[in-house]
Order: sequence, then structure tokens, then C-alpha cells
Amino acid sequence: MTLVSASEEDAPGPQDDLNRDSLSGQIYARLRVALMTGQYEPGSKLNIRKMAANYNMSPTPVREAVFQLVREGALELRLGHQPRIPVLSIPQYINIRETRAPLERLAAELGAVRISEADIQKLKLHHRRHIESEKTLRYKDALAANQEFHFTIYRASGNDVLVRVIENLWLLAGPFVNNQYPSESASMARVHPHDLIIDALVRRSPAEAGELVVRDLREGSYAILEKLQKASEQEQKPRQSKARQPIEPPPGT
Repeated sequence: MTLVSASEEDAPGPQDDLNRDSLSGQIYARLRVALMTGQYEPGSKLNIRKMAANYNMSPTPVREAVFQLVREGALELRLGHQPRIPVLSIPQYINIRETRAPLERLAAELGAVRISEADIQKLKLHHRRHIESEKTLRYKDALAANQEFHFTIYRASGNDVLVRVIENLWLLAGPFVNNQYPSESASMARVHPHDLIIDALVRRSPAEAGELVVRDLREGSYAILEKLQKASEQEQKPRQSKARQPIEPPPGT
């Protein structure tokens, strides 16, 4: 559906409300996927008027979409400030990861039973896009392809409630996923986890598919945590150095 401009001058009627809701839903869906796949850096701010100009529409549906994401905890909003991407702590990220693991295992197990041949072909396509994007250093495209890969499996479970809960957790973890790149492990010569997952799904092996999906989650998590730990150590060095500096005596002493 093409996004159309919403008028702010005319008095809103029933059709105007429907159009606005439709536009708001489109923006919400776009932002939701962008946040899930790390398209925004932690701490970056969202300018609603600029976003509305980019989408060629009034700020109202954009504002409604943003506020919905604030209510879901995917964005932060303080009085007098622009909405911003949350900055998570490492313990917060680990809590999200540990909540995701059993749910994504279950979704993969259910998906292995129900997945169609058409979905298998989609998985292969998403995986190829993921690999090509990594090779050409288009990391945001790689993250987007990875998201499509996993949710093709989860949607195959046929459990919409489960899929929505997993989406919400990916949404909360979104600010951290950029930290997967660049990664030394991404370039290692080995069988890619996606290939192993596809093989398990082709053989209709629920337990194996579930285990491999969790392994993929944890391997990506280790790369994220390693990078964050290094960044934390680099930040602490100047502070420690400054703390060790001798205190100069006041003038005249």
C-alpha cells in the first residue's frame, strides 16, 4: 500500500480516522521491524516531524506509531525530549536473551512439524541474502535478512501468540544487535548455523531444529557481549587514569 499524505486542515471525519489509522499502522510496522533489526543506534533520537516529511504525511500518524512503541518499551520518552532508542545494560540484554531462548526453541520445534516446502525455499533465499550482505559489509541488510529467516520459521509454528511474544522480545533487544558486527566468528570457515537449521527442518526434526535455533541465538549473543565488554573496558581506562592523577596543591602552598 502506498503511503498518502494526510491533511491537517480539514475537519476529521470517519474516513479520515480510517486513513489515519491505516497510515499509523504502516509506520508502526516499519518502525517495529527497523528496531528489531538494529537499524537505529542505541541512544539515537527520533524526530517526528522529519520522519513525517520523509514519509510525505502529517506528523499525527507518525506520532501515534511512535507513542505505541513507547508504550511497548521499545522507545523511551521523557518530558520535553524527543523519543529515543533505549540504551540497555548488559544484564538487561542477558535477561531478554534468556527469556527468548525457550520460546524460540518451542517455535522452531512447532515450525519443524508444520513448515512447507515454499517456506524452506524462502529460508534458503533469506540465508543467501544474509551471507551476501555480510560479505559486502552491509550489516544492516544482513540483520534484516536474519530476522526474516528466523521469523519464517516461527510463523510456520501456526501460533500467532507465541510469534508476537518473540517479536516483542526482539524489539527490546534491538538496540544491541548491531554489536554483532564486525565479528571475527562471522568470517570463520565453518558450516553456518542457518544451513544446519534448514537441514533439520527439511528432515522434520523438531528437537534438533529447536536446539540449533537456540545455539544460533547464543553464538550471536557471545559476539555481542564480547564487543560490549571491550567497549566497557576502553571507557574505564581513561577514568582510571584520571583517578590516579596526583592532586595539585593549591597556589601559594
